[in-house]
This record gives sequence, structure tokens and C-alpha cells, in this order.
Amino acid sequence: MRRHAILLLLAVVALAVTLWAALPPRAQAQLSPWPTPPPGPVGVIPEVVPANEVTPVPVPSAPGSIALQVDPIFAGPVPRFPPRPSIPVETGESDPQDRVTLEFDAGALLRTAQLTYQPLPVGLAPAPPTGRRLLRAFQLSLYDPKGAPITPTFKFPVRMSLHPRPQDVAAAGNNPARLLLARYDDQAQHWQPLVTTSSHAGDTIMARILQPGLYALIAIPAPLQ
Repeated sequence: MRRHAILLLLAVVALAVTLWAALPPRAQAQLSPWPTPPPGPVGVIPEVVPANEVTPVPVPSAPGSIALQVDPIFAGPVPRFPPRPSIPVETGESDPQDRVTLEFDAGALLRTAQLTYQPLPVGLAPAPPTGRRLLRAFQLSLYDPKGAPITPTFKFPVRMSLHPRPQDVAAAGNNPARLLLARYDDQAQHWQPLVTTSSHAGDTIMARILQPGLYALIAIPAPLQ
């Protein structure tokens, strides 16, 4: 009896195989299981170092300087168009008109870093090109959690903005559009102008930066009439 059951089962299997082979290819494809979908995009989860594991760097001595810890924030599992969540950082000058604001978008930093800002006397900064006037200079530096200097390239540009003072606008012929931000190129030893935008009212100018370094506000005087 058991032998007959096994023979019957084998006959059913053989019949199923024969019927499957007799189906046209299109019908076979329709009966095939759906393929496994590809995995969805996964964002890079930043590494946030606890404050008690960070060796703080000292605050530079110049008035208005700051030294603080900047923790990255997660940009999300799928690509996002701006505006992204961001972390604003403001420098420490007593007069708000003199402060510089930095906005770190989510994903710009992949690991906790330390930031220092130090204003520099104009006379100690490298001279600008002929026909340009250097108005302000300041050093932005980054350090790892242990306090070692680093020069990362930000994954997303960091927005840097400041408010031009009345004397800055006057040096540009009373035209804020003639003010620009620049980064000093240590290898080429010259100021590299940045794409600088001015608000409609002319009370804020902004540029996007990709690295720490020495930055300046430079005026292009109006041509002589």
C-alpha cells in the first residue's frame, strides 16, 4: 500500500513538470515569483561623540573669539532637497553687528568636531590684491574630539554670513554688492574670492564655504568718476 502511494506521488510530480514545460514562456514568466526589490537608500548616520569624551580646545585670546563643540545631525535615510535641518553657530563679539554666523546643514559633518573662531587685526592678515581693501579678517579652525587640528571638506557647504558695518559699505562706494568674502589660499598665497550674495536691503552678505581657513571681508572701491 505504501509503495502504491509513493508511485502515485511520483506520477503527480511528473505530470506537474510535464504541464509546466508545456506552458508558453510568457505564462511561465507570469507564474514566476516577484523578484526581491533592491534595498532602499540609507543615509550615513553621523558619529556623535559624548561631551565627556571630548578634550576641549582653548578659546583664542582675541575678543569675540569662540571655541565650541559642533555635533553633526542626521540628514535622514533618503536624499533631501534644501532646506535641510541645520545647526547655527554665532561668534562672540559684544556688538551683534560684528558677529559672524555659520550654519552647518545636516550631513555637512560626519563626526563631532570642535570649532574655533578668532578675529584678526587687518594689519596682520595678508594684503589683498591691488585695488581691493581688506576690511575684516578672521580664522576658522576645526579640531577632532581629542583636540588635534583637522581640515575636512564639508559634505554640504556651510553658509557663512555677516552684517557689513556702515564703514564697510562706505569703503565699497556705498554699494553692498561691491563687498565680497574671500578665503586665503596658503599654497598660491593669494585671496580666493567666494561667490558672495547680498540681501535686498544690503544688511547681510553670505557665502558658502567648504573648508575651515582664513577668511576676510574685502571691498572693491567704486571706480573714479
